[in-house]
Amino acid sequence: MSNMIPLNASDYLAPRYWPLWLAFGLLRLMSVLPIRWTQTIGSGLGMLFYRLVPSRRRVARINIRQAYPAYDEAQIRALNIASFKSLGISVFEIAQSWWGDRNYMRSVCEVEGKQHLDKALARGKGVILLTGHFTTLEIGGMLMGLQPNLKGAYNGVYKKAHNPMVNAVMAHYRSTFGDDLIDNKNVRALIRGLRKGRATWFAPDQDFADQDIVFTPFLGGIASTLTATARMAEMTGAAVVPFYPLRLDNGKGYRLVVLPALEDFPSDDINRDSARVNKAIEDMVHANPEQYGWVHKRFKHRPPGEASIYE
Repeated sequence: MSNMIPLNASDYLAPRYWPLWLAFGLLRLMSVLPIRWTQTIGSGLGMLFYRLVPSRRRVARINIRQAYPAYDEAQIRALNIASFKSLGISVFEIAQSWWGDRNYMRSVCEVEGKQHLDKALARGKGVILLTGHFTTLEIGGMLMGLQPNLKGAYNGVYKKAHNPMVNAVMAHYRSTFGDDLIDNKNVRALIRGLRKGRATWFAPDQDFADQDIVFTPFLGGIASTLTATARMAEMTGAAVVPFYPLRLDNGKGYRLVVLPALEDFPSDDINRDSARVNKAIEDMVHANPEQYGWVHKRFKHRPPGEASIYE
């Protein structure tokens, strides 16, 4: 892990950071628990979130109703509850990603579609590992970095956290997943990594209103969509390879599902390309809806003249 970001603990000794130190300490203790246990405890924590955070429960319900218009209220509620349970489990997966035994985590991870990644890497022009904000995001990023074919050739991308201590701890441990950890707004660094032939983890399925966007279909609505995926592929010749991490039931571990690279991508139409990126993520969500992060206000920013769906 060539460029690990240092963590200067002495910068965060003020009393306002003490609750965070306690939380991180508890998480570290949880990292030694068997996966079956963390799934059970995490499901309970997710139900607590479901009961205590009605605003996010409502956001998830609106997003699910839009994505699955044929669902009745019972089906919407069932998927909402399942996604919150998955969200609770993800808290413990953060601990396993940061402090868990890497050899053990490698042993409980299987890869489906490895040949698609191998084929894309063999081109030598870099790979954009296109994924979505699944609740398995953290552990999926770490598990991808453990793959032998990505040793010395894997960059991560992150969005800075608002809390400085959370950001520092997150950046430090995520930087151990691969080679370079890149701020999602640092396009030059992203392009530099791709031109070195590296695979770069990239999840553009959030509401980014302050970057270069177009409005394209996504999960039953119209979403602000980053153009960066297509533009980076055009500038570097990188292949765009969709993948998603899947948490297996009953503590059986994880599966990384790697799909074939997008063909004839990019084109000369940025709107069509951005819609293709959304469709690729959408297909992965439909394959694994219970583990998707429905609580995010993905459709907060609207095309001119359209009201928010969350009002």
